[in-house]
Parts: sequence; C-alpha cells; structure tokens
Amino acid sequence: MNPYLIVRKIIQDVILIVLVAVIIFVVYRLMPGNPAQLLLFGAKNKAGLSGARLAAVEAQLGLAGGKWNPANFLIYMKDMFTFNFGYDYFESLTVWDIIREALPYTFLLFGTAAVISFALGIPMGILTSWFRSTKKESTLIATSTALNAIPFFVLAVWLVIYFTALRPYFPVRTVFPLSWLITNPGGVVYYMFLPVTTLIIIEGASHLLTTRAAMVGTLGEDFIMTARAKGVREGNVMFHHAARNAMIPISTRMALELALLMSGAVIVEIIFSYPGIGHLLYDATLELDYPLAEGALFIISLVTIITYSLVDFIHAWLDPRIKL
Repeated sequence: MNPYLIVRKIIQDVILIVLVAVIIFVVYRLMPGNPAQLLLFGAKNKAGLSGARLAAVEAQLGLAGGKWNPANFLIYMKDMFTFNFGYDYFESLTVWDIIREALPYTFLLFGTAAVISFALGIPMGILTSWFRSTKKESTLIATSTALNAIPFFVLAVWLVIYFTALRPYFPVRTVFPLSWLITNPGGVVYYMFLPVTTLIIIEGASHLLTTRAAMVGTLGEDFIMTARAKGVREGNVMFHHAARNAMIPISTRMALELALLMSGAVIVEIIFSYPGIGHLLYDATLELDYPLAEGALFIISLVTIITYSLVDFIHAWLDPRIKL
C-alpha cells in the first residue's frame, strides 16, 4: 500500500473531523433557550435570576459573551481535540467520565450486532445465489428486501410493544452492570436480546442482499466458467472461487453498513433505554446540556469516521488496484 495514499487519507479524515466539530458547535447554538438558565432555575422560571451566578455558569458552559463569541469557539475547538469536554453540572461529573462509562455499552451493542449480522448475512447471501432462479431465492430476496426496508426505530418499537407489554418476556429498560459479562453472562444476553435482535434483523437482511448481488456478478465471470468446465465441484466453485472474489465489493459495502449500524445503535439505545452513548446524547440534547451533548456527538462522529477509514484500508489491502 502506497504510504503517500495512507498519509493523504489520514489528512482527509482530520479535515473531516474538524468540519464535524464546527457543525456540532453551530447546530447546538442554533437551538433555542439558555442552558445556564435551564440548569439554575428551570426552563421557564426566571424569577430571582442572579446575574453573577448566571454569568459564572455560562462561562463554565462555554457561553460567556454569548453563544457566538469567537473566543468561545476557539476554546471549544481546543477542548474537542484534547478530549477536555468540561464539567457536567447535571451529573456532577466531568463529561469525559460520563462518556467513558457509556462507551463500553455502545461498543458491546454495536460490536455484537455487527459480528452476528455479518456472520449470518454473508453466508445466507452466498446460499441465496446458489439457489438462483428458484422459489427459495425469490422467498429469501423478498423477505430480506421487506426487512431491510423497515426503519430501526419502527422495528424497535414493535418489539418493545410486543415483548415488554403484550408478552412481557423481556424488561423495558435494558440496564445491567458491565461486571455481568464475567459474573452473569446469561443476564447480559437477556437484557441485550431485544436491542441486538433489532439491529441483526435489519442489518443481516442488508448483508444478505449485498452478498447475493456481489455473488451473482462474480458467478458470471470467465474464471468461474473455466472452473466449472474443469469439473470443480459446485460447492468449491461457490465458496472458494466466487465467494473469495466477491468479498471485494462486499467490503466496499461494509463501510456504509457499519456507519448505518452505528446510527441504528444510537436510535435503538434511546428506545430500549440502553445505557450507551446514544441514550446519553438524547438526554443531553433534551436538557440543553451543551458540554455532554457536544462531547457525546463528537465521539460518535469520531468512531464512525475511524470505522470508515479502517474499512477503506482493508479494502485497499484486499485489492491493490484500488486507490484510497
């Protein structure tokens, strides 16, 4: 892999991260309301407002001199890239400490769903291409297309209504200590079942369709016809010849799917009250908690950009003809 291309990709990512930080700054300051006033006296109660105390809290929230003070923007950018997100008055903790507690939950949900959806979707996509022009293929494609068209939040709400209200087999709030990963793994599976299932159903269907399309294209190549003419068994043709070459376009799609899965995980966390960074971002936004909301959104964006880049590097490694 050309070192120049690697350096160029890293520079592009840095520029993108800077733009994301600027957009976060602008978006949250376009929201109505005064976070300092909300913190001290509530959203509507302005009685007895102390100017000195309000000014002190505004300074802590990065709002001294107004929301659009250029000096605040420079301080904000420095803090974003040093992970110094400030102090959260609502939780009485530093923002980084709060995010650090939530991140493992998000990585657990995101990682589990990604591994299982790829492990199920890719083999099923290969098998679907094997059943080409049969009723099995038509059924699998129709089912996967229908599932892939369902938004994450719609499926999550359906599962919540059915499995926690109509048939209360699972809890409404999926909260558990991380120590259960060692002491009570069954409890972790129980509490994570609905959030993970929501992501797996939709993403697994997407991976099936992507793999099937890549396999159909690869099966029409000349080297596949040559392998069959030589008498290679159909199973070897599918899994050793076609599948290995189809992984290149599949890896391209992986980057988009991982980003979609990350956004889906944020939505699912909110609906299932899962204690990850997505739920943290939702609560902080509703409370106009600038430091926590900006820090959480920046970390989510950073993880997404890094994931994209890693997949790009893997793709370029699989196929040297591709330029980053």
